Amino acid sequence: MAITAGDTGQAVESINRVLLHGPDLIELRLDYMEDPVDLAAIRDATALPLIATDRSGDQEDRGNRSEEDRLEILMEACDAGFDYVDIETTTLDIEDVVSKAKAKGVGVIVSFHDFNGTPQRQRLFEIMRRELRQGADICKIVGTSNAPRDCLTYLAFLDENRSIKLVSFGMGSAGSMSRVFSPLFGGEFTYASAGIGEESAPGQLTISDLREIYRVLGV
Repeated sequence: MAITAGDTGQAVESINRVLLHGPDLIELRLDYMEDPVDLAAIRDATALPLIATDRSGDQEDRGNRSEEDRLEILMEACDAGFDYVDIETTTLDIEDVVSKAKAKGVGVIVSFHDFNGTPQRQRLFEIMRRELRQGADICKIVGTSNAPRDCLTYLAFLDENRSIKLVSFGMGSAGSMSRVFSPLFGGEFTYASAGIGEESAPGQLTISDLREIYRVLGV
């Protein structure tokens, strides 16, 4: 479950609202939030595992913090009791950043995004191996599905790597089914939005819709 609130109050309200749908964990998208952010108040809002994510501007053209400030707020999230931080695989000196987070007892998601297309199978494996070398507890590899058949690439990749904690699917409307089925093919988890208009990426379903789909499927 991804929260794209603009401030602390909105984040807490969103958390309280989505708890009714029974999320397994919650990602806080810090790059949507204006400073100051009260991370302790957000941590106190739920006992569910929390992921702190702050995408850089070169990832989604929205990051409102410098690289130094972005990494600093992720470390602050570690100190506030968040369970995971999401660190992009292209982060400068990433091994040092990962080590600092782990020293605080926090799990690390090392992530890769392709906003144009779906990497080929060999490329997916190369990215995963790099993220593991960088110290990932969970590898996240997300591309863009330009056609429904791209979903099969992510699902096959997950199925071949069930022994590794891995998140992989395609963004975009053509990739929605890869989001739905990824946990059934070995994905560690998938992402949903708190509601319509609150998506953190294209093709993301609402948590209520995702829960209904799983109910119909009997999972």
